[in-house]
Amino acid sequence: MNTPNRKPKKSEKIEVRISHEEKRELQILARQRGQTVSTIVRGLVTDHLKAARQADLQPFLRASLKERTDMILKPVSMHPRKLVAALAASLGLGALMLPAAIAEPVKVELQGDFQRTSAAYREQHKFNSTMAVEPGVPGTFLTATPESDVPGYRIELTVSPDEGDRIVIDVAIYRGLEGDDLIAHPTLTALSGEEARIHVGSEEESYEIALKVGDS
Repeated sequence: MNTPNRKPKKSEKIEVRISHEEKRELQILARQRGQTVSTIVRGLVTDHLKAARQADLQPFLRASLKERTDMILKPVSMHPRKLVAALAASLGLGALMLPAAIAEPVKVELQGDFQRTSAAYREQHKFNSTMAVEPGVPGTFLTATPESDVPGYRIELTVSPDEGDRIVIDVAIYRGLEGDDLIAHPTLTALSGEEARIHVGSEEESYEIALKVGDS
C-alpha cells in the first residue's frame, strides 16, 4: 500500500531536558529581554547551526583558486547547500548565491492594527516596529496587550528571496505570547522595498498587518 507524500510541516517540536535551575534562569532571562523562552531557544539553535555551517566552509574559503576548483570537481560527498556556497565564494558572487540560511539579515518594517468588537466592548491594538530577519529563518515579533483578556500576540515571519526583486513572506499570527493558538497563516509575495498588506478575520475580530522588506 502506497503512502501519499506529505508536505513537511512549517515547524517541528523537540523536547529538551534541562535542570530546574536552568529552566528558572531561562525564564528570568526571557522576562528581562521581553521575549519568550521558545524564542531564546530557537535563537540559540539558529546561531549554533549558522556557526557550524560557516566553520564547515572555512577550509574551502582559505584554499587557493586551484585548490577550490579541485575540491569542486573532485567527486566528494558534499551537501548541496555547502556546494552552492562554495561555488559562490570561488566565483566571487558573494551573498547573491549564498544559501538563505547564511545570507545577511534584511530589514522588515512592521505595522499592525488588531481589532476585537462585541456588544459589550470594542478593543483596538496598534503597533509599529522594525526588525532584522535572516532569510529563510523565522523571526519573531511580540506585542503585549496588558489591558486585554488576551495577553498579547506573536507574529512569526520567514522571508525568502524569489525571482528578481520579489520576496516571499510567510506570516504566522498567534494569539498569546506563547503557545500554538494560530489565528492565521498567510503567505504573500512582494517587491523589495514596497509595502504589502495582510487583512484577515471578520467584523468581530480583524487583523491587519503592513509589511515592507528591504530598504525603501
